[in-house]
Amino acid sequence: MDPFHACSSLKQLKTMYDEGQLTDIIVEVDHGKTFSCHRNVLAAISPYFRCVFILGFHLY
Repeated sequence: MDPFHACSSLKQLKTMYDEGQLTDIIVEVDHGKTFSCHRNVLAAISPYFRCVFILGFHLY
């Protein structure tokens, strides 16, 4: 993979996150704090979220 392309892609994802563009899920954590997120990004970096999104259930 081209390192420039990878870096550029990450910058674009960060920009979209900062601007709230194309987020498709809201994650709520302790005390009601919420984060708008990109489902694909969460699934790519977390086996837990990948299972939740693909299989449709929560692993506790």
